[in-house]
Amino acid sequence: MKVAEVLRIRKYLLVAVFSSLMFTSVYVYTQVLGILENLDLWFTVIPWYNAVLFVIFASLFGVTFSFQVYNWKQPKVCKVNGKSIGASSSATILGLFVAQCPACVSLGALLLPASIFTAIFVKYSTVMNLIGIGLLLFTIHYLGGFRKD
Repeated sequence: MKVAEVLRIRKYLLVAVFSSLMFTSVYVYTQVLGILENLDLWFTVIPWYNAVLFVIFASLFGVTFSFQVYNWKQPKVCKVNGKSIGASSSATILGLFVAQCPACVSLGALLLPASIFTAIFVKYSTVMNLIGIGLLLFTIHYLGGFRKD
């Protein structure tokens, strides 16, 4: 698989790890509303399956971003040849709006009417996590990451 070959290149592996860590940092910081003393409570309250899905999502985000950077750096034969996709952006935006724990408020509560959307994002967080993971996998597939060279 092409994505595995790209991640064997140290530079792109570091991009994947760094972008995953940055996404995780921003996400968790917004979940605890900037009060870092609440991290222990967040890790206590978050359901285990949402924690697993979040780790998968953050990892796939890093891999997708790194693979996209790799594709941007490749020489283009013609101007129409380069692929780029907005599904990863959609997945990232969706991921930022999902509240992983039932007691937490997502970033979406800052931007949307909290009473309606926060309840929806908390209730269907597992489904939205799965949709976000699916979008990231689609992005990697669309960019040719699962093809053999």
